[in-house]
Amino acid sequence: MGSTTAFDASRAKLRGPDFFRRFRVPDRGQLLRATKLSGDTDILVVTRGDQSRALTARQMTYHHLAQGELAGHPYLVSF
Repeated sequence: MGSTTAFDASRAKLRGPDFFRRFRVPDRGQLLRATKLSGDTDILVVTRGDQSRALTARQMTYHHLAQGELAGHPYLVSF
């Protein structure tokens, strides 16, 4: 894995509305084996500590941004 560096908010250039509606990932989901996803569904997995969230590539193709909280810390995924 690559190294991680602290996010420097002063470098962000945020103006106007988001181009894409962010997907707020629920704090609780369901187990992948309990879903009706086919075995060939592409998923992206976000893990922090012992917690994980899976997002389908199809969801992310539509939303482009997903945000939530894992292990007590916020995260943002872009696709």
